Amino acid sequence: MSDQWERVLVTPAIHRAELAKVVLAGHEIQAVVVNKKDSNYLLGNCEVYVQAEDAALAKIHLIAADLEY
Repeated sequence: MSDQWERVLVTPAIHRAELAKVVLAGHEIQAVVVNKKDSNYLLGNCEVYVQAEDAALAKIHLIAADLEY
């Protein structure tokens, strides 16, 4: 496994990012959620990252689960 990570989802809703992580885990794709929201004003986005070699497959699974990139 490489140590390159690729962003596969950007969303303002943390629950969508966590749902994407669960969907990907169900397909045996390791994912991490990076919360870049400002805690005071709730501005910003959450991002989901996967290993670079899993990115294309992860995007397919997210689109199939209606969590588009």
